[in-house]
Amino acid sequence: MSSLPFLPYARQYIDTTDVNAAASTLSADIITRGPIVDAFEKEVAAYCGAKYAVAFNTGSTALAAACHAAGVGPGDKLISTPNTFVASVIAGMHKGATPVFVDIDRNTGNIDLKKAGFNLEPKLSRGRYVLMPVHFAGIPVDVKKLSQMLMNQDDIIIEDAAHALGTLYTDGSKIGSCQWSDMTIFSFHPAKTITTGEGGIVTTNNSELAHKLQLFRNNGIERSPEYVKASPLPYDGYYEVTEMTGNYNFTEFQAALGLSQLKKIDKFILKRRELIKHYRELLKEIPNIRLFTNEFDDHTAFHLCVVQIDFAAYKTTRGKVVSALKDQNIGTQVHYIPVYHHPAFTKIHGDISSYFPEMETYYSQALTLPLYYSLRKEDVERVVTSLKKVLSY
Repeated sequence: MSSLPFLPYARQYIDTTDVNAAASTLSADIITRGPIVDAFEKEVAAYCGAKYAVAFNTGSTALAAACHAAGVGPGDKLISTPNTFVASVIAGMHKGATPVFVDIDRNTGNIDLKKAGFNLEPKLSRGRYVLMPVHFAGIPVDVKKLSQMLMNQDDIIIEDAAHALGTLYTDGSKIGSCQWSDMTIFSFHPAKTITTGEGGIVTTNNSELAHKLQLFRNNGIERSPEYVKASPLPYDGYYEVTEMTGNYNFTEFQAALGLSQLKKIDKFILKRRELIKHYRELLKEIPNIRLFTNEFDDHTAFHLCVVQIDFAAYKTTRGKVVSALKDQNIGTQVHYIPVYHHPAFTKIHGDISSYFPEMETYYSQALTLPLYYSLRKEDVERVVTSLKKVLSY
């Protein structure tokens, strides 16, 4: 076992200003959702260029809320990628939608848009298409192109941008602006570019969707005079429960941490881009290792550093490489096990892996290497040197 410091695949960066910002809220009268949450929502909306943002306790909840607000239900087809965390698809399945997976483009790890188009018909006999593109590792999906494929005005696009806060489309606008989608979700898990511990948010330009998101977050409680049935209001503080949802509130200390982190997001993104560039330089001459295209590097707020290694060409296995790197105090991860591989899906749909040759090849080779703000270039060099040694290159 190495005596060098452990390098995880991801790590949050929290400094004293973040700690002080979060701690300062604990002596306030309100520590659950309050004015600081409102301020955080406004700042995220402004940062993304959207009209509204609604914060939730987790990114998974944000996905569920978006599906609820969109009225996703039985008969709907949820079109997404198998290269994602299961929450992307489960959010729609809980509402009764049928998942439809589309193979990936191995150059980006994202959904293959051409193949996605093959799944769209002029009109479903019942239900709608719910498209949920995932901006994998922070690399942007061309959502404008995806939106132009839709032939039915009732179809909806919910962007899963859990990896992509700060990523730009090719026209320079930010993901989350919802120019070509109905809603966009982000995650603030510690592995992400900025963190609030746990947490998520949904951006939208639609006031009715924003209202439905707010209802979902707080037990379906309606207080606004323009929506409650009682008129006039019987007493101050009167409310009505209009939907059966749950309590998914975001706290003041989470929001304070988020506001503090958001002030640093540009330098976080720049550092991650520099580290990816360094990985590219060090890995480019090593055979049988593939990185995603560099076409979008200047637009991407990188969440992950994923390499595709032909382990068979090196006469080894991913498991052996993971273990050997761990012995060198280097942490790795796999993003992602194809969603359709999980028992929760195979017991319903059986083995459908043969329909996804690109995803299957990608999964057989994928390995996530360390990437986070406090990682140094020397650490990247150590990771690559160790990887070469493990591969006997």
